[in-house]
Amino acid sequence: MKKYLVALAVVVFTGAASFAQAAPAFDPAVAQATKQMFASMKMRDVLVASIKQAELAFPGQVRQMMTSMINNDASLTAERQKEALAKIEKVLPTLEARTHEIFSDQSMIDEILEQSIPVYASIYTVDEIHQLSAFYHSPLGQKMLANTSKLSAESIGISNRVMMPRLEKLMAQIVQSIVDEQP
Repeated sequence: MKKYLVALAVVVFTGAASFAQAAPAFDPAVAQATKQMFASMKMRDVLVASIKQAELAFPGQVRQMMTSMINNDASLTAERQKEALAKIEKVLPTLEARTHEIFSDQSMIDEILEQSIPVYASIYTVDEIHQLSAFYHSPLGQKMLANTSKLSAESIGISNRVMMPRLEKLMAQIVQSIVDEQP
């Protein structure tokens, strides 16, 4: 069972590490305009809603991935598979509680917003950000904002349906390589 959790952790942390990069320098005026645009976009509310959707989906995704890994592990007997599946069910409530702490951390939202500023600053000028802010204040911009959570949830669902089979295949390969290793 531990080897499955290790394999999952390796994939998650390897993926997360690949996204960690130093932020480039940017114009402070762009940063200020971006913060104002985020406020007009109600970006904090959008992030909170998106993170809530991710939190709701996460346990099911973990359960599905781990169950698939165990069920597809030819080295496990039916009894060992049953035991491993039972252990997953015992671990999931703790995992859900701990991930809830992470997903509920408001400082995480602040950090995401702050780290998003250089992305906008690298793409848009101050004038363009002011134009975007004006758009988000318009009726169409408000409609877009009102539907962002739904669009995000739908997009996450689509992404998961497309990604999960690929991730399951990768996880199965990792598990198999671990199982095949000689001590």
